[in-house]
Amino acid sequence: MKKLLCLGLLFLSIQAAQAQTAATPAARPVASKDDDTMVLTLTDTPEASWRRLAQILVQRGYSIQHSDKDLLTLSTYALYKPGVRVNRVAGTVINGALIVRMYWGAASDTGGGQPLLARRKHDGWGELVAIGREFGGAVSYTATTIDY
Repeated sequence: MKKLLCLGLLFLSIQAAQAQTAATPAARPVASKDDDTMVLTLTDTPEASWRRLAQILVQRGYSIQHSDKDLLTLSTYALYKPGVRVNRVAGTVINGALIVRMYWGAASDTGGGQPLLARRKHDGWGELVAIGREFGGAVSYTATTIDY
């Protein structure tokens, strides 16, 4: 029985280690029309960078919906901005980079569904760029979803 328990714990620890080493998306310095993710190079510790993103979002009028200091993730409640519609922002620290995505649309915009991942071709992309500019440091962009 002890061997089975030890084997189970070993398996779980391997899974946890693999989850912590997830690959950062390959990014480029200029956004293409299908990009949906901003990658910010950390200029400070991961924890300080995570807090800095939260501060920037609050200063821009967003309210934090979820924040996890162990996973270094955060997301905001939806916020209406004139000319940009309704936006939500989510960010997480992965391998020395802060991955930030913006979601747009209320239920009336998406036909009753969940908010959609914003891409560069969307009106709200400028808001994501402004958040990156305020954060400072190297900014790059990548596409994480396939456009059908």
